[in-house]
Amino acid sequence: MNRTFSAVAAMLLIGTPALAQVTADHLAAMDANGDKKVDAAEYAAFSDKVFAKLDADGNGAVTPAEAGSTVSTDQFRAVDTNGNGSLSKAEFTTATTADFGASDLDKNGALD
Repeated sequence: MNRTFSAVAAMLLIGTPALAQVTADHLAAMDANGDKKVDAAEYAAFSDKVFAKLDADGNGAVTPAEAGSTVSTDQFRAVDTNGNGSLSKAEFTTATTADFGASDLDKNGALD
């Protein structure tokens, strides 16, 4: 998964148009404790909110229809590792955890 998926997820919750990268405003929306950085726990909590928002019918899976234009077809397929046409919470969490690791460029355990 790439950082674009994180940006899309962040923008979904804070209501801004999709951009190619996460901005300071997106990080601020994820920064629950206000320390100007986002640690793995904050990122995971934010990702849980994104999944809940995407899962409009609350059945524990996100379909392409629920994701709408928020996530590209390629991004959706990349996260749908079992190929069943929907994203489970586990698939989403695995992808966002990997995304956090890839986005933590200096490997300090935080996005800042």
